[in-house]
Amino acid sequence: MKSLKRFLPVGLNFFLIASSIFAQKEAFVPSSDVSFKISAVQTSWKAGESITLQYSVKNISNAPLFAPREWEAACPAAPHLWAWFEDSSGKHFVPGYGGDCAGGRKTVSERMGKEAVMLKPGEHIDGTFLLDPKIFGLKPGAYRVEAMLTGWVEKKFTDAERSELAKMAGPFMTGEVSDSIRITLTPSAK
Repeated sequence: MKSLKRFLPVGLNFFLIASSIFAQKEAFVPSSDVSFKISAVQTSWKAGESITLQYSVKNISNAPLFAPREWEAACPAAPHLWAWFEDSSGKHFVPGYGGDCAGGRKTVSERMGKEAVMLKPGEHIDGTFLLDPKIFGLKPGAYRVEAMLTGWVEKKFTDAERSELAKMAGPFMTGEVSDSIRITLTPSAK
């Protein structure tokens, strides 16, 4: 029994060291490691005005990680950051997007150089984006603006790309994080 008691701390230390080495090799971490918030300087706009939203992505984990910038650098590109309107009946008004594939295919390192930002624990990246209610013909009234930050999808990378990502300075966020705010569109002055 005494030798077993001596072995347990040694075995536990080995397990903890092995676990920390394995954890450092992760290429992806869940979206729960970041917070995502949207805001606006006002809560009311005229029905024809474009709405500027601010966003903030913060690393709330204890280790550095890569968070996405606004757009993918992949081809065809897709947004990492997307926002839409919801009216009082629950109907969603979601904008479309488009892109081209000029510049050809990029390596995973080139792509992440444009698409990802390294955030140390507690660091954040802030930005703005525009929503245009005119494209939907939204009428005056109360709306909820919903926004989503979408990370990378591990399955979309090849084994070689995942291996290359695991060698980078930190893991990459997967999954989705969302936030919403309430706004009011008022009648336009004629």
